[in-house]
Amino acid sequence: MEIFKKVSEGARSITEGAKTIGKKSGDLVETTRLKMEISKLEKEMENNITALGNLVYMQYKGDEGLKEEIDRLLLSTRALESDIDEINDQIIKINPKPPACANCHEELPQNVKFCPNCGTKVPEVEKPAE
Repeated sequence: MEIFKKVSEGARSITEGAKTIGKKSGDLVETTRLKMEISKLEKEMENNITALGNLVYMQYKGDEGLKEEIDRLLLSTRALESDIDEINDQIIKINPKPPACANCHEELPQNVKFCPNCGTKVPEVEKPAE
Protein backbone atom coordinates (compact mmCIF):
# COMPACT_ATOMS: atom_id res chain seq x y z
CA MET A 1 0.00 0.00 0.00
CA GLU A 2 2.90 2.35 0.71
CA ILE A 3 4.01 2.19 -2.92
CA PHE A 4 0.57 3.33 -4.13
CA LYS A 5 0.73 6.28 -1.75
CA LYS A 6 4.15 7.29 -3.10
CA VAL A 7 2.98 6.91 -6.70
CA SER A 8 -0.09 9.01 -5.94
CA GLU A 9 2.02 11.74 -4.30
CA GLY A 10 4.43 11.68 -7.25
CA ALA A 11 1.57 12.04 -9.70
CA ARG A 12 0.17 14.95 -7.70
CA SER A 13 3.59 16.61 -7.72
CA ILE A 14 3.90 16.17 -11.50
CA THR A 15 0.40 17.59 -12.00
CA GLU A 16 1.23 20.67 -9.90
CA GLY A 17 4.48 21.13 -11.83
CA ALA A 18 2.62 20.92 -15.13
CA LYS A 19 0.09 23.50 -13.94
CA THR A 20 2.90 25.84 -12.92
CA ILE A 21 4.66 25.44 -16.27
CA GLY A 22 1.36 26.00 -18.08
CA LYS A 23 0.70 29.21 -16.16
CA LYS A 24 4.24 30.49 -16.70
CA SER A 25 4.07 29.81 -20.44
CA GLY A 26 0.68 31.52 -20.60
CA ASP A 27 2.15 34.51 -18.75
CA LEU A 28 5.07 34.60 -21.19
CA VAL A 29 2.73 34.58 -24.19
CA GLU A 30 0.60 37.35 -22.68
CA THR A 31 3.67 39.44 -21.81
CA THR A 32 4.98 39.06 -25.36
CA ARG A 33 1.61 40.08 -26.79
CA LEU A 34 1.51 43.15 -24.55
CA LYS A 35 5.07 44.14 -25.49
CA MET A 36 4.15 43.88 -29.19
CA GLU A 37 1.17 46.15 -28.51
CA ILE A 38 3.51 48.65 -26.83
CA SER A 39 5.81 48.57 -29.87
CA LYS A 40 2.86 49.30 -32.15
CA LEU A 41 1.75 52.22 -29.97
CA GLU A 42 5.31 53.59 -29.76
CA LYS A 43 5.56 53.54 -33.56
CA GLU A 44 2.27 55.44 -33.77
CA MET A 45 3.63 57.97 -31.25
CA GLU A 46 6.78 58.35 -33.32
CA ASN A 47 4.67 59.04 -36.41
CA ASN A 48 2.61 61.62 -34.47
CA ILE A 49 5.73 63.39 -33.24
CA THR A 50 7.20 63.50 -36.74
CA ALA A 51 3.94 64.92 -38.09
CA LEU A 52 3.86 67.46 -35.26
CA GLY A 53 7.37 68.58 -36.13
CA ASN A 54 6.40 69.06 -39.76
CA LEU A 55 3.23 70.97 -38.84
CA VAL A 56 5.07 73.25 -36.41
CA TYR A 57 7.68 73.97 -39.06
CA MET A 58 4.97 74.68 -41.64
CA GLN A 59 3.31 77.00 -39.12
CA TYR A 60 6.66 78.71 -38.51
CA LYS A 61 6.99 79.29 -42.28
CA GLY A 62 3.63 81.05 -42.27
CA ASP A 63 1.06 78.37 -43.09
CA GLU A 64 -2.21 78.99 -41.30
CA GLY A 65 -5.03 76.77 -40.11
CA LEU A 66 -2.78 74.09 -38.64
CA LYS A 67 -3.65 74.62 -34.98
CA GLU A 68 -6.53 72.12 -34.95
CA GLU A 69 -4.38 69.37 -36.46
CA ILE A 70 -1.53 70.14 -34.06
CA ASP A 71 -3.91 69.98 -31.10
CA ARG A 72 -5.40 66.70 -32.38
CA LEU A 73 -1.96 65.12 -32.70
CA LEU A 74 -0.92 66.37 -29.24
CA LEU A 75 -4.02 64.84 -27.65
CA SER A 76 -3.56 61.62 -29.60
CA THR A 77 0.08 61.37 -28.49
CA ARG A 78 -0.87 61.97 -24.86
CA ALA A 79 -3.53 59.22 -25.10
CA LEU A 80 -0.94 56.83 -26.59
CA GLU A 81 1.41 57.55 -23.68
CA SER A 82 -1.40 56.76 -21.26
CA ASP A 83 -2.20 53.51 -23.10
CA ILE A 84 1.46 52.47 -22.95
CA ASP A 85 1.57 53.17 -19.21
CA GLU A 86 -1.54 51.02 -18.67
CA ILE A 87 -0.04 48.15 -20.66
CA ASN A 88 3.21 48.41 -18.68
CA ASP A 89 1.13 48.16 -15.48
CA GLN A 90 -0.47 44.97 -16.86
CA ILE A 91 2.97 43.52 -17.59
CA ILE A 92 4.11 44.28 -14.04
CA LYS A 93 1.01 42.55 -12.66
CA ILE A 94 1.80 39.45 -14.74
CA ASN A 95 5.53 39.53 -13.94
CA PRO A 96 5.99 41.41 -10.69
CA LYS A 97 9.47 42.60 -9.93
CA PRO A 98 11.16 40.50 -7.24
CA PRO A 99 11.53 42.22 -3.89
CA ALA A 100 14.75 44.03 -3.10
CA CYS A 101 16.54 44.54 0.21
CA ALA A 102 15.74 47.91 1.77
CA ASN A 103 19.35 48.22 2.94
CA CYS A 104 21.59 46.98 0.10
CA HIS A 105 19.01 46.91 -2.73
CA GLU A 106 19.99 43.39 -3.78
CA GLU A 107 17.27 41.22 -5.32
CA LEU A 108 15.84 38.85 -2.71
CA PRO A 109 14.94 35.21 -3.22
CA GLN A 110 11.34 34.23 -2.46
CA ASN A 111 10.26 33.69 1.16
CA VAL A 112 13.48 34.78 2.89
CA LYS A 113 13.43 36.34 6.34
CA PHE A 114 16.88 37.95 6.09
CA CYS A 115 18.83 39.36 3.15
CA PRO A 116 21.48 36.82 2.13
CA ASN A 117 23.79 39.70 1.13
CA CYS A 118 23.75 42.01 4.17
CA GLY A 119 21.65 40.19 6.78
CA THR A 120 18.94 42.86 7.10
CA LYS A 121 15.58 41.51 8.29
CA VAL A 122 13.07 41.40 5.46
CA PRO A 123 9.61 42.70 6.41
CA GLU A 124 6.77 40.26 5.77
CA VAL A 125 4.79 41.07 2.65
CA GLU A 126 1.10 40.28 2.45
CA LYS A 127 0.26 38.19 -0.58
CA PRO A 128 -2.51 39.63 -2.75
CA ALA A 129 -5.70 37.57 -3.03
CA GLU A 130 -5.99 35.85 -6.37
